Amino acid sequence: MRHTMKMTLAALASLALLPTAVSAHTVKGPHPGTVLATTYYSSGSFHGAVDIASGASCNSWGVETGVVGSVYWNVTIQSTTTACVTSSGSGNGNEARHHWADGWTFRVWHFVKTAASVDKTCDRCQVGDEGEHTHFHQDKSGTKDTSWYSGYTTKGEAVDRTETIGVLD
Repeated sequence: MRHTMKMTLAALASLALLPTAVSAHTVKGPHPGTVLATTYYSSGSFHGAVDIASGASCNSWGVETGVVGSVYWNVTIQSTTTACVTSSGSGNGNEARHHWADGWTFRVWHFVKTAASVDKTCDRCQVGDEGEHTHFHQDKSGTKDTSWYSGYTTKGEAVDRTETIGVLD
C-alpha cells in the first residue's frame, strides 16, 4: 500500500510538470503602415498601446481586428459620420472590442464606420476603414497591458497584414 501511494503521488507530481494548453492569440497588422507609437509617445508621455498609420488618406485601407482566432467583437460606433475625423488628434471614437474571460479587454479604435462596422464573431475581420490611424490596446480596470506587444513591434517599424504586432495570452 505504501509503495502504491508513493507511485500515485509521484505520478500526480509529474503531471504538474506537463505544459498546459495556453490559448494565445496572435495579433497581426490591421493594414499596411508604420508604427507611430507604442508604450510612450514621442513627447515621453505614457501611451500603452500600438498606433499604426498608412500615411495614405482616410478610407484607404480596410481595418482588420488583427486578432487571429475567432472571437466575438463588440463594435461600438460613436461617430455618425463615415468621414475621417482628425481635429482631436486621436481620430474618431469608433471601437471594436473583445472581452476575455479573465477580465482583460482588447480594443481597436479610430476606424471609420462602414457596412462592416457591426457586432460579429470572426477571425481577423474587417470592422471599418482606416481613419487617421489604428489604435490597439489591452486593458483591465483602467490598467493598460504593454506586455502583449513588447518584443514584437517597435516605433517606426513598417508593418503589413502578415506582420505579428503582438501576442495576447
